[in-house]
Amino acid sequence: MSSSELQEIWREAVEFAKFLRRVIIITLITIFALLMPIHLTYGEPISFYLVKLVIRNPFIEVPDNIVLIMGEPAGPIRVILSSALLFGMLISSPISLILFYRYLRPALYPHERKIAVKVTLATGGLFYTGLTYGFLVIAPLTVKIMISFSSITGVEPFINVADFYDFIIISTLATAIGFLIPLIIFVSNRVFNIDLSLRKHWRYIFVLGYAMTAVLTPDPTPITALLIIGPPLTLSVIAEVVALRKK
Repeated sequence: MSSSELQEIWREAVEFAKFLRRVIIITLITIFALLMPIHLTYGEPISFYLVKLVIRNPFIEVPDNIVLIMGEPAGPIRVILSSALLFGMLISSPISLILFYRYLRPALYPHERKIAVKVTLATGGLFYTGLTYGFLVIAPLTVKIMISFSSITGVEPFINVADFYDFIIISTLATAIGFLIPLIIFVSNRVFNIDLSLRKHWRYIFVLGYAMTAVLTPDPTPITALLIIGPPLTLSVIAEVVALRKK
């Protein structure tokens, strides 16, 4: 390997290191800002306030009889840190994507730049749509259904605060990731010519997806599983039809 090639590799490594440093600094600043009190001088951290909005959203009212307990000494601290990490990454992700595109842009052809922009916008749009859907519908509805069973069994709803908010965060992120499936279907069909024939076999895929979702979700009723599998499957079928028409 010649010295010029080594210098080029070194320059690329330096540029990539600069990109990573900017992303890490922006993410850390965002996380630190979310740890600040909601009223700047007192009150709960901003990140924890945002998570609590899930429990009191205008669409679905969660029962008021839920009693959150510490459970472990580090429980409240764990909730605050995990919520700050979650929202810090979500808020800083668009900026990170822009920086990543600016890093790749010089190496892309004009048509590749257009594709990269479309894929980035589609990924962000689907992910944040799924995130909103998970926060406003899936998480609070699942909690409401699960808590309603406590009255049937005569159990008081005393819940570990860390377990409670971990469930909300994980279920919301899982819903958001599920909303990325239509994009994967579209790219697979358009780029790799992989036709899964969702429009023909959607019934079988729906039954399989429902069975998997029902096993993973703690809700004993079919409501949560249907709400989780329904939108991604519908969007996936639409994405496949659009991909075939564009061919």
